[in-house]
Amino acid sequence: MAERKSKADIEKLKEYAKLLYTKDKLTHKEIAEKTGISEKTIGTWIKDGGWDKLLKNFLLTREEQMGNLLDELTEINAYIKSLPEGFRFADSKLGDVRRKLVKDIKELETKAALPEVIAACKLLLDFTRKVDLKDAQLLSRYCDALIKSLLK
Repeated sequence: MAERKSKADIEKLKEYAKLLYTKDKLTHKEIAEKTGISEKTIGTWIKDGGWDKLLKNFLLTREEQMGNLLDELTEINAYIKSLPEGFRFADSKLGDVRRKLVKDIKELETKAALPEVIAACKLLLDFTRKVDLKDAQLLSRYCDALIKSLLK
């Protein structure tokens, strides 16, 4: 009997599937093989999540978003510094916004690792395929295992 996956595990696999679909442009079948999720479920995720609209470079998008968040945080800090001496602190609303920005920045930095690992593996596999196809096939299994281990 197959082990039942937790909701968190399914969400991680869904995110991985999303990257495989949007970044690597794999087929439903290829994604199903790499994730262990049925092709039908992959198709549902693609349709319900609007992944077709996301077929673009995630690294650039993440860098742009990080820049926007850092710009907002810089503006908040500059505003606080511009206040008169003795009043250079965030009120409750501004403090809450700043905390949320810092949390979002940290989350974006943490989540950035998986897409970059996938991109590096893809580059290595593309290079290896040109040199030795058998080695590339073996390396592909190791890359898949590495990515799955990062999802846990």
